[in-house]
Amino acid sequence: MNPLEFCVKSLSYPLGMVLEGLSQGKGDVVEVRNGRITLPEVPFAAKCYLTAKAIYMSLDPVDAKRVSDDLQGINDFAERILSSKLGPLVEEYFKRGHELIKRRETVGIDWLEYERRKEKVKPYFEALLTGKEPEGLENLTVDECLLISYLARERKLKERVNAVLGKHNSGFRKAVVEYFKALRG
Repeated sequence: MNPLEFCVKSLSYPLGMVLEGLSQGKGDVVEVRNGRITLPEVPFAAKCYLTAKAIYMSLDPVDAKRVSDDLQGINDFAERILSSKLGPLVEEYFKRGHELIKRRETVGIDWLEYERRKEKVKPYFEALLTGKEPEGLENLTVDECLLISYLARERKLKERVNAVLGKHNSGFRKAVVEYFKALRG
């Protein structure tokens, strides 16, 4: 999993599932078309934000409604980035997002696949909710860890879940490090 997919899934796992199915290429704008997403050469934090927004904007109306709460998480990410040291480097791209995103076609989320994945990690998530550290966390994939994190939803719970996952799962821990390296550029 590359840092961009990690970033988008950390904001909205279902949007990240859409990204999984798209080939990536370079372009002047973020555009989803013909099973491909084009991405401009911009700092990584802006690329993550613009990619998540572009996929959200490309969703069919029913899927967009189902993940509408995730849009707030995407906007919160933008606020955190803008108020950090990275802010001055990406502010222009965040403000020009409407110019840098072109909606060309409608995409959908494979909800059956989402539910299948969710059922697989549900026992781990439920144990983590009760404060337990279940056996087998070290065997989860990075993708499964991101889904568990996404299911946590509430920020404090998500932080606690991520800390436990990072403690027990070296793959997740490495992916988090790579993600933060990419953010810092």
